Amino acid sequence: MPGFISGARTRVRGYFIATVLLGALPAVKGNTTPAVLFQQTKITVTGKVTDDKGGALPGVTVQVKGTQTAVVTDEAGAFSINLDNGNATLVFSAIGYANHEERVGGKTDLGTIALQPSKATALDEVVVIGYGTARKQDLTTAVVSVNSKDFIPGAVNNPMQLVDGKVAGVTVSQTAVGDPNAGVNLQVRGAGSFKSGNGPLVVIDGMPGGDLRNLSQQDIASITVLKDAGSAAIYGARGAGGVILVQTKRGRAGRVSLNYDGYIDHDVVAKKPEILSAQEFLEHKRDKDFGSVTNWYDALVRKNNMGQNHYLSASGGNENTQFRISGNYRTKEGIDIATDRKEYGLRANFLQKALDGILEIGGNFSYRTANEAYTNYGAFKQAVRLNPTIPVMDPNNPIMYNTLQGYDTYNPVQDLLTRISGAEQEYAVIDLNVKLHLTKDLNTVLNFTRQGHTMLKQEYWNAKSSESVVNGYIGRARIQNEKWVDYNLEWLANYSKKINDHDIQAVAGYNYQEFNNYGSWLQNRRFPSDYFEYNNIGQGNWGNGQPINMGDVMSSWKSKEQDISFLARAMYNYRQTYFLTLSGRYEGNTKFGPGNKWGFFPGVSVGWKLVNENFLKDNATINDLKLRFSYGGTGRNGFDRYIALAKYSPYGQYLNDAGQWVRVFGPGNNENPDLRWEKQIAYNLGVDFALWSSKLSGSLDFYYRKGRDLINDYLVPVPPYLHDRMFVNVGTQSNKGVELVLNWDVVRSGDFSYNTNFTASYNRTKMDQFSSDKFKADERTLYDLPSPGNPGPAFMLREGFDVGNFWGYRYAGVDDKGNILIWKDAKVGGEKIDATNQGQESDKAIIGNGMPKYEAAWGHTLGYKDLDLTLFFRGKFDYDILNLYQMYYGLQAEPGVNLLKDAYTRNGQIKSGKVITDYFLENGNYVRLDNLTLGWTKKMKENKARLGNFRVYATVRNVFTITKYSGIDPAAVNVTGLEPGIGSLDLYPTTRSYTLGLQLNF
Repeated sequence: MPGFISGARTRVRGYFIATVLLGALPAVKGNTTPAVLFQQTKITVTGKVTDDKGGALPGVTVQVKGTQTAVVTDEAGAFSINLDNGNATLVFSAIGYANHEERVGGKTDLGTIALQPSKATALDEVVVIGYGTARKQDLTTAVVSVNSKDFIPGAVNNPMQLVDGKVAGVTVSQTAVGDPNAGVNLQVRGAGSFKSGNGPLVVIDGMPGGDLRNLSQQDIASITVLKDAGSAAIYGARGAGGVILVQTKRGRAGRVSLNYDGYIDHDVVAKKPEILSAQEFLEHKRDKDFGSVTNWYDALVRKNNMGQNHYLSASGGNENTQFRISGNYRTKEGIDIATDRKEYGLRANFLQKALDGILEIGGNFSYRTANEAYTNYGAFKQAVRLNPTIPVMDPNNPIMYNTLQGYDTYNPVQDLLTRISGAEQEYAVIDLNVKLHLTKDLNTVLNFTRQGHTMLKQEYWNAKSSESVVNGYIGRARIQNEKWVDYNLEWLANYSKKINDHDIQAVAGYNYQEFNNYGSWLQNRRFPSDYFEYNNIGQGNWGNGQPINMGDVMSSWKSKEQDISFLARAMYNYRQTYFLTLSGRYEGNTKFGPGNKWGFFPGVSVGWKLVNENFLKDNATINDLKLRFSYGGTGRNGFDRYIALAKYSPYGQYLNDAGQWVRVFGPGNNENPDLRWEKQIAYNLGVDFALWSSKLSGSLDFYYRKGRDLINDYLVPVPPYLHDRMFVNVGTQSNKGVELVLNWDVVRSGDFSYNTNFTASYNRTKMDQFSSDKFKADERTLYDLPSPGNPGPAFMLREGFDVGNFWGYRYAGVDDKGNILIWKDAKVGGEKIDATNQGQESDKAIIGNGMPKYEAAWGHTLGYKDLDLTLFFRGKFDYDILNLYQMYYGLQAEPGVNLLKDAYTRNGQIKSGKVITDYFLENGNYVRLDNLTLGWTKKMKENKARLGNFRVYATVRNVFTITKYSGIDPAAVNVTGLEPGIGSLDLYPTTRSYTLGLQLNF
C-alpha cells in the first residue's frame, strides 16, 4: 500500500511539473496539442490515399513505422488505424509507388495522402511462388504473375482467357469459344507425355487440383505461372506440365467498401462456311430436289443470344479482423439454339488475429451452382453436308420434324430441339487455416481443405426425336449422378531471418491429399408419354417384354487415390546480389506399383543481380539486370487409376450346375508392379532487366526439358501375357525453347499515357525414344480420320522426330481424269502414281507439322484524362493445319452431300475421292486483334452516396483475323497435346463478342 501511494505521488508530481513547464512554453501555430500529452493517448487515425492524379488507391499498406501494426486501404483508398502513440509515423507503401512517410502529430484525420509513381521496376513486385510469396527481384526461376488490373477485359467463359497471350510459353487453346459450357486446353512449354497428361497443375488459394469452374472472373486477384522445373519441383509429381497459381481477392482492413461489376454481352457468328446454296446444289446435280430452300447452318444459330453477369462484393475490417464476401449471377446463351448456362456463386474469406497477433485464424468458403444445357457440335457438320432442298419439318405432317436416315445423316434441328441434354453442377470448397507466430522469425500454419463437385446429368429424347420415330417408341431417359470429393491436409513451418547482409527464407512441411470419385447412371425408354421426361424413369419399358442386359441400363463405380508428400524450400541471398534457392519434394502415390510408389523431386536455382555490382551500380541506362539459372526434376501422374494392379472385368454370363445364368469375371488387364513415376528434368537460363529509368523492362528465358520413363500402352505377346496391351514406362521426349517478355512505358505525361507490352515464345517438342530392350515400338500412328472413306491416320510419332508431324502422301497434281496423283516413295520430282489405286504405305512421308513453333502477343494501353483504350493482338506462326472441311466437303467426288463452293473453284481440278496429302495442309499462321476495349472512368468527389469510382466500358473480342487459312478460324484449331493442328469437322461456330460493362465502388 505505501508503495502504491508513493508511486501515485510520483506520477502526480510528474504531471504537475510537466504542466507547469508546458504552460511556460510559447504557443505553436496550427497544432497546439502538447506533444508530451498526445504521446500517452490512444487515437484512431483515418485518411484516404490517392495516386498522383487524385484517383483512389486500394491495397496500400499503412504501417506504423518500427512496428508490425498495419492496415490496408479499401477500394476507395480509405483507411483507419488505431495507434498507441499519437506521435507515431505512418509509412505508406504500394507496388508501383514510392514509399511515403507521414508524421501523425496527434491528428485524427490525415486527409488525403498522394503517392508518387515509383522509379522501381516490376522486379520489386511480390508474387506467389507456391507455399509462400517472394519479391520478384529475389526469384531465381521462371515465374510470371499477372495481376487483375492487367487481365484482358471483357466477358469470358473460362478464367484462363483473362491471360491468353499474357504469359509467354503458355498456350490457351479453345475450339469453341462461343460455347459457355466449354473448357479450355492448357499447355505450358509444349507437350511432354503420352498418357499422364500434358496440362498444368492448377492451384487455387493453395489447394492443388483446384477447379477453375468454381471461380468468378471478378474474384481473381492474380494468376501466376511456374514455368520451369526449378519453381515447380516443390509440387513434385504434378509439376512437370507447369503450375498455375490462382489467388482470389482478400479482405482488407479499413472502411467497409462495396463494389459492383456487371456486364451484358452478345455474340455473332464471325465467319460461316461458304457452301452451295440450294440453287447451286441443283445446278451441280448434287442430289435430287426435295422442293425446299433450307439454310441448315442459319437454322442452328440463335441470333438473339444474350448474356449477363452481375457481381457484388463487400470487404473491410480492422487491423485484427478482415473479411470479404462476394456473389455473382451469370446467364449466357450459346450461339446455337440448344446451349445455355445459368450459374450463381458465393465466395467469402476472413482473417481473425488474436493474442496480439500471435494467432491468426483464416478461411475461404465458396459455393457455386450451374445449370448447363449442352449442344451437339456434330449438328454443325450436318448443317454443312445436308441437301439444302430438304425441309426441316415433315412435309406430310408439319408438326413433326423431317426425320432423316442414312449413314452419318440426321436432321440437326430435330437433334437439338427434341432432346434435353444438360447437367446441374455444384461446386463447394471449405478451407480453414490456423497460423501461429512462434517467434518474430518463425511461424507454423495448419491448413485443411475440402473440395467437392457434384454433377447430376439429365438427358431425355422425346417422342419427336429421331430415335423415338425410327424405333417406334416414346422417349428415352438417362440420368447420371457423379461426385468428386478431394481432401487436402497441410502443415507448414515458415522461417525468415535477416542477419546483416544475409537474408534467409525457408519453408518445410507435410501434405496429404485424397481424391475420391464415385457415381452411377441408369436409363430407360418406351414411356407412356413425354410428360415426366427423366423425372419418372421407372415408368419406362426398356425390353418391351424381352430379357435385358442390366449393363445396358445401369452402372456404378468408385475410385480413390491418395498422395503423401514431404516438402522443403530454402531461399538465400547475400546483399540482394547473390541468390540461391533449394527445394525438394518426397512424394508417394497409390497409383504406382508396390515398390515404386515414392519419388524425390529436387530443384536448385541461382541468381546474380549484376546491377548491384560496382561496375553497374551507377549506370544511368541499366536500372536492373539479373541473371538466373535453374535446374529441377518434376513428375507426372495424370494417368488412370489402378492400371498398375491386377483388375477383374466381366466375362459375360455362363450357365451353372443349377441351370442359372450367372455373371463371371476374369483378368481384365496386364498388371505391372514395376510401373513408376514419369520424371522430367529441366534447365532454364534467364535474364531480367530494366532500362532507361525503368521505362523498358522485360525478361528473356532459354529452356530445355527432357522427360523419361514415359507411360504408354504397348503391344505385348500373348502368351505369356493375358492381354495384348500393357502400360509400361518406356520412351523419352524433349522440349526446347525461348521466351521473351517486354514492357515499355512509352509516355506518361500530363493527361496522356501509353504503355505497350509484347510476349513471344518459340517451342519445339521431339520424340527422342520409343523403345527399350524389352518393349519395341519405334513409331506410332495417331488420329484415324473418320469415315466415309477411312483415309487413315493423320499423325506419325517417330523416334528422333518432332511431335505433331502429319503423315500422308505428297501431292503431284491430277491426271487427265482429275484423279489425285502423288509422288511414288514420296520423292518429289520422281514418278507420279494414282493415289487411290496405286498409293502404298511406302509412298507416305512426314508432310507437315501441326504444332506452332512461335506464339506472340502485343498489347497496347492508351489513356487520356478519364478515357482509356486497350488493343490486344495475338498470333501463332510456323505450323500447318489439316483442313478436313476441304478434304471432306471440298471435293466433287463426295456423293449426295452438299459441298463447299471451293469444290468447283479452288479444288475444281480434282474429281477423285479424298486421300491424306499435303494438298489439304494449309499454313496456319494468323494475327488477330483479339480484344478492343474503350473505357471511361470517373473518379468521384465526396458525395452522399459515397460513390468512389464509376467506370463504363465496351469491349469487342475477335475483332478481325489476318490469315491465309481457308477454314473457319485457325484459332479454333486445337494445337495442344500430341495431335495438334486438325481442323475438325465438328466445328462449333466462331463468334465475335460484344460486351458493355459497368463498374461501381462505394
